[in-house]
Amino acid sequence: MNELGDVLTGWLERTRAAGRVPALSAAAARGGDVVWADAVGTPTASGGGPTPEHAFRIGSVTKTMVAVAVLRLVEDGEITLHDPVGAHVPDAPAADATVAELLSHSAGLPAEPAGPWWERAGGSTWAQIVASGLPRLAAPGTRYHYSNVGYAVLGRLVEDVRGRAWDEVLRDEVWTPLGMTSTGRVPVGPHVTGYAVHPHADLVHAEPVPAYLAMGPAGELWSTPSDLVRFGMWLACHDTLGDVVLPAAARRLMTTPRVVVDEPGAAWTGAYGLGVRVRKDLLDGEVVRTVGHSGSVPGFTADLRVDLRTGDAVAVVGSSTAGFGDGTRLLAAWRSARGPLPEPVGSAPDGAGVRLTGDWYWGPSPYTLRAAGDRLVLAGAGGGRGTEFVPGDEPGTWVGATAGYWYGETLRAVEAAGRVVALDVGTFCLTRTPYAKDADVPGGHDPAGWHVL
Repeated sequence: MNELGDVLTGWLERTRAAGRVPALSAAAARGGDVVWADAVGTPTASGGGPTPEHAFRIGSVTKTMVAVAVLRLVEDGEITLHDPVGAHVPDAPAADATVAELLSHSAGLPAEPAGPWWERAGGSTWAQIVASGLPRLAAPGTRYHYSNVGYAVLGRLVEDVRGRAWDEVLRDEVWTPLGMTSTGRVPVGPHVTGYAVHPHADLVHAEPVPAYLAMGPAGELWSTPSDLVRFGMWLACHDTLGDVVLPAAARRLMTTPRVVVDEPGAAWTGAYGLGVRVRKDLLDGEVVRTVGHSGSVPGFTADLRVDLRTGDAVAVVGSSTAGFGDGTRLLAAWRSARGPLPEPVGSAPDGAGVRLTGDWYWGPSPYTLRAAGDRLVLAGAGGGRGTEFVPGDEPGTWVGATAGYWYGETLRAVEAAGRVVALDVGTFCLTRTPYAKDADVPGGHDPAGWHVL
């Protein structure tokens, strides 16, 4: 094992021991590739210890994959995010809530269906969910309230529009194209048993694996960490697959915060997009924006986290109801041990894009425009990530693709006498020198030019 593997496997072994988790498995990825995967734990039912190929239940990480299937309906023109879900599923609870509100847990539905603890006793049928008369906790779009029922409704939407089971849609439209060969509603290969671990003794209690029925889209899937980090890199637009399954614009929409996760006594460091948790994690003194999802069902916990800037992805899954914590510490270990960042995925910008790179000034404030793969990145003198711009539909234009002031705004070159003298960035005029005389600066120039006060 190389040095990186030693560091990450050491973290895995320490975390398993600290949490007394029967089996713990994890993977790390960068630049489109899984670079490390390992599993530690007690022997499985088939003998021998767990391997990276053993599947675990991933709980609510299922929701993000269901959200991808819903976004595919949007891309295909079958629905829009602003449609009331009742326009497509007439008997749905919260029929007046929009598809986007269901995806972002802001439809006002309760967290759980009526009846006993469904994650352990088994789920409800669709008819039972409809007949239960679920209460509305808030008006649609007014507050975040996590809802497993909401994802049952979204799974039903996928089934009604596609005409087949939601997991079959995911298999054909998501897992197979992304190479996720170990993911399914039931295990498709070797898998581990989930346990409750006694809090005061080294004893375990096997947890049941009931059918979740119509509640399945809320958290029924099995997967491996390697499959999860492949999915995570793709979701964060840091894979090598391009626009397979969903275009980058749709994935960025999923990972854009829509509602704040407002928990009493906690800082606002978390938000929810369209089926995706968005967090600001503090790692080694740096605020890192991560996307992904966590999950838990009796016997299992899981966490998928991707650094949105670098694409570094980690996934951890464990076979204990009490869990192992979260993936933040593994992401921190991965960041510390990974070495230099990979080159950006994509081809270099065309000649028109390259000639725009270099130093620019917005008034007297300096900026730098650089190439990063097939994108341009505009950043101020203070450094930081800057805004990434992707080629626009109109030739010679670039569109802001990352969160910030210039998200969605257009960057275009301003020419005079056959050469570029300024950049128009969302109407802001940037010149090669502060208020350069050869550029038509909005508001004009001081007749005295730059002069001593």
